[in-house]
Amino acid sequence: MLFTHKYSNVGRISLIFIITGMLLAGCSKQLDIKPEVFISPEELYKDEAGVKSGVVGIYRQLLELKRSDYVIVGMVGTDEGKTTLFVPTWGTYWQNFCAVNTYSTLMTAQNDVVQGFWIDCYRGIGNANVAIRSIPKAPVGDAVKNQALGEARFLRALFYFYLVQVYGGVPMPTEVENLAADAKGGLPRSSEDEVYKLILDDLQFAAANLASKGADGNAGRATKEAATALLGKVYLTRKDWTNAKNTLEPLLSASNVSLMPNYADLFVEANENNIESLFEIQFSNELNNTSNLAANLGCWQINSPELPGAGGHVIIPTDYYFNSFEEGDKRKDATFRTLFYDKDGNPVDYSWWSDVGKPHIKKFDITKGASVSGSLSSRNLYYLRLADVILMYAEAQNELGNTGIAMQNLDKIRNRAGLDNYETVHGTTLNKDQMAKEIMMERMRELGFEGWRWFDLKRTGTLLTEVKAHNIDAAPNIQEKHLLYPIPTREFENNQSLQPSDQNPGY
Repeated sequence: MLFTHKYSNVGRISLIFIITGMLLAGCSKQLDIKPEVFISPEELYKDEAGVKSGVVGIYRQLLELKRSDYVIVGMVGTDEGKTTLFVPTWGTYWQNFCAVNTYSTLMTAQNDVVQGFWIDCYRGIGNANVAIRSIPKAPVGDAVKNQALGEARFLRALFYFYLVQVYGGVPMPTEVENLAADAKGGLPRSSEDEVYKLILDDLQFAAANLASKGADGNAGRATKEAATALLGKVYLTRKDWTNAKNTLEPLLSASNVSLMPNYADLFVEANENNIESLFEIQFSNELNNTSNLAANLGCWQINSPELPGAGGHVIIPTDYYFNSFEEGDKRKDATFRTLFYDKDGNPVDYSWWSDVGKPHIKKFDITKGASVSGSLSSRNLYYLRLADVILMYAEAQNELGNTGIAMQNLDKIRNRAGLDNYETVHGTTLNKDQMAKEIMMERMRELGFEGWRWFDLKRTGTLLTEVKAHNIDAAPNIQEKHLLYPIPTREFENNQSLQPSDQNPGY
């Protein structure tokens, strides 16, 4: 892992990606991002093309975060996903990788994933801060400025939302330059409340200023609907049920958003940026724009010499997740692969081979002819979609005592999965506590391996109990301190504003 600069210096050293524009590449890949060269903000933000290119540079950092192995944060170390048993035999890096699942003694401030996730998020924040500082001075119209600022602030909020959930209160550089902090290599930790205040301010601005989904071919870019959904998720995380309900509610009747009729179609590459999608990370088969998630999940690509039949077998679902589906739930077949093949398409029996023979996730299997290989995949990754919103809305309504409304929305998701209403199948209604548990189960079945499970378990106060009960590798090790990751060692080395006592408890 290369640490090329401290996050606090991103704006000061005036380095930002120039991007060769947002080229339309067919209906499914609308945001092509190609890093070309570094120039100063003054040179970049001098016209409308520069403003748009600077903002795309922030998307680039999100792509870098999600194309890396750090995409596992949120998936493993949960009741939903785990790393396979033989991965630690590959060496030190992979032992650190597995520690994010097992919470072993290698889950430390020196852990590669712990440090890399922090660095990538702050690189995105650094680029966003440069944009937010520079755009108001650009000689462009207010409409262009507000759209660009909305995108930059949406993305800054997204990165800070990751950081505050994973690490707690963190140093919080903004667009306001701070030479004294730069001289020390960074700022002291802000409180969680302070970080959330910035997140909420950014998302409120974004929701008020971004264009609506579908306007001007803006697939792949942040929209009003994406900002609204993320704002609702933040309110939900803060247990602000009323604001969560009121924020999410308009999305349920929006004319430009609806559930895809068939769940499996969500995971067909030709259907990326669909009517249900609110925001997804845009990958392509161009150099440095690919993802390795398919390989980590054990992708299947016929006639691929590089991946004869299955891929890396790095991350698999837990038995609990696989067995959580009711009979007749169409999502199970759309989510899991239980048959494996060689490079010629012939069935292979892997049942003898430990975790390799267990079900794998096939949501992100690569499409023949589109991706180069599983480790060079062009498959997009959902960040937000309407089904998530519907379940968040159900959760907020349930917490407000409106369990009947929560059930109606839960049934919307069940019905799309081919299931009858919960009350019809189970012959009973649910009280508030039972509904809360059922919504969490439904979130796992609906959104599995889309990156939310760790965050869902943490915000509902169930991470420790559910992992102990359902993740056999993590159960012996997980403890209270693991509700936060440690602040990376490299941050303490570089940031003189931090003291050893700033480390999270237990590390």
